[in-house]
Amino acid sequence: MEAWEKVLVSESFVGSEPHGKSCVSCHLGDDEAAVKAEAHAGMIADPSAWDSPACRECHADEVENHAASLHATQNGYHTMFDLRGAGPAGQVDAMFEARCASCHTTCGQCHISRPNAIGGGVVNGHQVLRRPSQQDNCTACHGSRVGNEFRGENKLGDTPIPADAHYLKLMNCGHCHDGAELHGDGTTPDSRYHAPGAANCLDCHPEVESDSNLWHSFHARATSAEQLSCQVCHAQSYKNCYGCHVQTDRQGLRHPSRIDFRIGRNPAPDTAHPWDWVVLRHIPIAEDTFGPWGIAMSSYAALPTWRMATPHNIRKRTSQAYPGSGACSSACHDREELFLTEAYIDLLIQQGVMSTSEREANQGVIATLR
Repeated sequence: MEAWEKVLVSESFVGSEPHGKSCVSCHLGDDEAAVKAEAHAGMIADPSAWDSPACRECHADEVENHAASLHATQNGYHTMFDLRGAGPAGQVDAMFEARCASCHTTCGQCHISRPNAIGGGVVNGHQVLRRPSQQDNCTACHGSRVGNEFRGENKLGDTPIPADAHYLKLMNCGHCHDGAELHGDGTTPDSRYHAPGAANCLDCHPEVESDSNLWHSFHARATSAEQLSCQVCHAQSYKNCYGCHVQTDRQGLRHPSRIDFRIGRNPAPDTAHPWDWVVLRHIPIAEDTFGPWGIAMSSYAALPTWRMATPHNIRKRTSQAYPGSGACSSACHDREELFLTEAYIDLLIQQGVMSTSEREANQGVIATLR
């Protein structure tokens, strides 16, 4: 028996109004034909794609805005490619579209089915979910780093890294990342930290600006001489990548990811996160990343390879926050292993994990300890 012969498309499968329409109202085809080939003639498999009116009919603003959003364009990658001089204009974009762009989303891949990148399949019958499933949609694409951090599935050596405090309170992605941020406003930001309405800890924790917490008064307020991002004190170790998936051999990635924690200067103070000091994550880029495609990056060192990070493993108490002795120096200031230093970059270069040009690229973000 064919797979399609095992499916009962009932009213409960399709869902209730306003989305409980007939199949052909969105997918087209002929619902009166008795022969499969005739019934499927002209059918649209993904009617929520940008060139279809299925969602636009009722959600015109969201569809229009989302077509320019980072979820649809993945422009954050292209911004970095351009600034690093990744080959002739358009060449790397074409290769990226052909090889890496399977994570482009349509409305349906968030609100009805699992993303195509993980094999698709409807989440809850064919019902349209107002809030996407955190497991089947959000972390299906953002699982390797965000999902594992949030759920406490990473380890530092043999020691498990605890789950995010928000996860333990049964919060999900939508509590911090709302529709305005995810759908966009019709413009295409340079990166996710430039996105309108980007999540900000102060949205839920405004007391940081005025409470009596000693560390907040020194480091977290607008009047502070040297501001720290919340993650500097409240995040835990997280995943850092030193290559990309186009950079493979028979053994897989040349340099597997590492669990690490590094504080440094903010490489993007012009964003919604204007802190002086931030947590840094080595992004999945290497000097020869596009070598298999025949593309060189002529300006590889023009940008840091350690970029601002906002790990999703927040805890009230961490090794660098709320020290038992109350001593800032023992908790953070005297702990060189927490900072991205020139010595640490040199060590990674010696290990062959980073190229020598990355010493120059990261001069603006490394920490010089007093």
